Amino acid sequence: MLKLSQLSDILELQHKCEQHDGITLKLNWDILRHRSPGIQEDFFGYEDGKLVSFLALYGFGRNIEVCGMTDPQYRQQGRFSQLWEQAVQSPAIKRMNRILFNTPHRSVTGQQWVHNRHAKLDSTEYSMKLEHGEHSLLGQSAGTEIAQLRQFQEEDTDLWARLDADAFGIPEFSTIAALANPSRSLTKVMLVIEHGGLAVGKIEIDRQDEHSWIYGFVVDPVLRGHGIGRSALRQVALQEHARGSHVWLDVSATNPRALHLYESCGFVQQDIQDYYEYELPQTSNDLSNMK
Repeated sequence: MLKLSQLSDILELQHKCEQHDGITLKLNWDILRHRSPGIQEDFFGYEDGKLVSFLALYGFGRNIEVCGMTDPQYRQQGRFSQLWEQAVQSPAIKRMNRILFNTPHRSVTGQQWVHNRHAKLDSTEYSMKLEHGEHSLLGQSAGTEIAQLRQFQEEDTDLWARLDADAFGIPEFSTIAALANPSRSLTKVMLVIEHGGLAVGKIEIDRQDEHSWIYGFVVDPVLRGHGIGRSALRQVALQEHARGSHVWLDVSATNPRALHLYESCGFVQQDIQDYYEYELPQTSNDLSNMK
């Protein structure tokens, strides 16, 4: 588990890098704040007591995502590469099937670092923010909704796991293990979507200061296209806006149906995240084991 001083250092460095580069770093703060003890997943580079480089590993099912940053004044010195050399020795890396580098599309140094490792573009994701506009959910009054929302309960675990597996390819056992983790985030709001008295979907909210991130949003495939998802999204957006929060979400560029839904609700693209698949070079031990 990370110390409060480390979290503060990460946040300060993130703000500095984002302002300098005009980007948004996806550091998954809900995960950072609630790391499980035992396996090192965060790597720090300090200079005279100041954090100048940071790299984090995030496990999602059998994939592991890599994200990080270096203070603009300390770049081109190999500092991030030094952290990566430490990270590749971590059991967190070695037990995963795929490694994905998460890099802001507009990050010149980040893109250069990834390309120098001959990683291949796997997918692209848009970060979208809910804005005021003619069709925005913010201009709509709450009326009779066809979706009802309630808090997640332990008996919803199997539903949660099934929906995550269907929509995001996360193995059910991984979701079940994550839900059983006692350090599960207190900033995370987990809601079950109901329709006609039946649980038919899920939606989660991660509250980060004045920002609310919607994610894990799924409606059962057989009930999509009937307005249930839009109804649930509208309720969550109005609820978070009423709290004084800016409402955000991420959507894959290869999911035109979801992208159209979010755009029609008033979400506007703000940033782009690129995911690159990276294959670790095989060591002599790996090659001998294959013989």
